[in-house]
Amino acid sequence: MSKFIVDIFDAHSLDLELIGKKAHELAQLKHLSVPIPNGFIITTAFFQEFLTQTGISKKINEADNMYHPSLKDSKDKLYEPIRKKIMHTQIPYNLSSELHKFYKKFAGDFNETSINIFTSSNTNKITHFSDIKGDANMILKIKSIWTSYLDKPVAIIVMQNIKAEIKGKVFTDIPTFDKNLTPKQITELINYCKIIQNHFYFPKEIEYLVAKNKFYITRISLFTGAVKYSVKQSPQNKKLIKGISINTGIATGPVKIFYKNHINARIKKGEIIIASEIKPSLYNKIKNAKAVVIDSIFTNSQVKFFYRKNFKVPTIIGTKNASIVFHNGNVVTVNGVSGEIYSGGII
Repeated sequence: MSKFIVDIFDAHSLDLELIGKKAHELAQLKHLSVPIPNGFIITTAFFQEFLTQTGISKKINEADNMYHPSLKDSKDKLYEPIRKKIMHTQIPYNLSSELHKFYKKFAGDFNETSINIFTSSNTNKITHFSDIKGDANMILKIKSIWTSYLDKPVAIIVMQNIKAEIKGKVFTDIPTFDKNLTPKQITELINYCKIIQNHFYFPKEIEYLVAKNKFYITRISLFTGAVKYSVKQSPQNKKLIKGISINTGIATGPVKIFYKNHINARIKKGEIIIASEIKPSLYNKIKNAKAVVIDSIFTNSQVKFFYRKNFKVPTIIGTKNASIVFHNGNVVTVNGVSGEIYSGGII
């Protein structure tokens, strides 16, 4: 699998830093057999490789070194010639050939297919271009996005723009439906809402369309309004530790601490593993765990990729002192969505 461009279907287990949150969520839908339009992801590694091969990365470093926070708008002025250079610099052949290969998969030989191009950052900021036709126009829009994210490279999603007969938005916890949907389509949409909410554990706002009697989910985002039901914290539950979530899900259970010499230690099904670091000797034990908490962080993206691919339990890393704070038998709740750990059970 290329680290520069990847099909959405293959991206569900890749590092968030490489493909961004939006792409990661869409890829999970594809993996769950929830229909989404065809598309691919131009990773942050693609942009960084473009900057390195063209020498533009050195220009960015020089601008960053010259920048001083006390000078208003100075960074924007320093970046302006770099933005122009990006727009006028050809993408190196090894990168452009891979980009054209992915584009041609669903655009065909005549470049007539309409596409949507939008960012996949880990923030709420989104840059979006709709109904783009032709590979030349695609590259212009990609470069335009790059010029707006020089200080923090962003992944880009290129997705087929499907002409819709019906478009709508729906909240997964309390679905409301377009009056033009048939009873069969409503049942189908309810099913997709259940799949999405069960997977992410919290309500989501999704955008959908219907074309030729087929559903497509085109966007998924966090629902911030009032919900019909949710995970609530009771008064006796106290948030004790926060880390970094790498596998979503919520689990409550008794703690099993694994110290450095944990080769012969056993875990009962339903226990929550807490360890100071992740080691291969823990892998067999994780299969029986209800959740996993690791004080340290994973050393590289390959280890994180292997973990996500092989273990689906809620997992939080980077907690620093969970193995000291908790003791064997303590009942805790691991919130693999927010990265928080509570004492007791969440109701």
